[in-house]
Amino acid sequence: MALTARRPGAALAPPPAIPGAALAGLGIVAVAADQGGVFTNDWRAGAVAFAAAAGLLALWAPRARWSARRLAVPVLVAAYGLWSIASAAWSVAPSLSTLDVQRTLLYLAAAIAFTLAEDGLVAGVLGGTTALAVWTLGDRLVNGAGNDYYEGKLLTGPIGYANGLGVLMAIGAAVSVALALERRRLAWAAPLAVLLPALALTNSRGAWGALAAGAAVAVAVALRRRLVAAAVIVVAAAALTVFLVDTPASMGDRADYWHVARSVVSAHPLAGTGAGTFVAEYARTPPAHDAHSFYLQAFAELGVVGLLLAVALVAVPLGLAVWRGLAAPAAGLAVFALHAGIDWDWQLPAVTIAALALAAAATSDRVR
Repeated sequence: MALTARRPGAALAPPPAIPGAALAGLGIVAVAADQGGVFTNDWRAGAVAFAAAAGLLALWAPRARWSARRLAVPVLVAAYGLWSIASAAWSVAPSLSTLDVQRTLLYLAAAIAFTLAEDGLVAGVLGGTTALAVWTLGDRLVNGAGNDYYEGKLLTGPIGYANGLGVLMAIGAAVSVALALERRRLAWAAPLAVLLPALALTNSRGAWGALAAGAAVAVAVALRRRLVAAAVIVVAAAALTVFLVDTPASMGDRADYWHVARSVVSAHPLAGTGAGTFVAEYARTPPAHDAHSFYLQAFAELGVVGLLLAVALVAVPLGLAVWRGLAAPAAGLAVFALHAGIDWDWQLPAVTIAALALAAAATSDRVR
């Protein structure tokens, strides 16, 4: 009988899809459980947790075959973080810049862990968002609608922000649609029974719009119409750009936020005012900590290099998912890419962690 050499610890390695699915699903729910992970203590605790998970995966997972494609997401997150750290040198508020970088450290740890996990990430995102939908709908049934000063009776869940919950539901719904089409099994569409009602109760128009684009991308990629999917993304990106540059007054507070961000860009186009400093530039009562647009805020705080890195962070994994014919990561990332342009998704770790899991799946050799 031939004997096969086995790497130490290989016998203890779990089935390949389980660690990734658990890491993505539990990560989304755990971070969402504490107001979406918006507090600095959450960033530190999350970074430690994901770094520990990455260490365990490096020890017990099968030996990874690294390539430029698989390194793309961690490298881009690291580059964004390094430029953010560098911005403290010219920042209008260096303490805010160094604080802001801690969130990016959480994202870097998550990106490394997801890249090492490689398998099961798509199922984990769908499972995590579905579990969150069940949780929030169950809470609404038991406790009834709240009456928050800002959110009114909208469904916010543990995140406390209707649009944040809405985009997570939209990401999950887009992934569900894509898997049902790609694998030709209606069972993958079952989570829509809770994801869509939860999304409806958030009344998030932006999330519905992003879901429409994500579903279109899902259909096109599942049918192997990559050029159609690319066209949908390009048209949506162009419309978003026009919207951010020439914002209608009907957008309410966002029109004000985006006007301030554009003014900062005009005054500091090359290097920006430093990471995390939008609140210092938005001299209103009460102040706004975020520009409610990942791209505009990156441009205002980190200049043209920051904008290019922000776009690359989203466009590279999305482009890879479309080019490789991976419908589920492409659909979910399309939702994130568009919605992040009109809200503070980057500053809401529960949302960005879901996107990072899909981004890692887009670069993986094994996608489930």
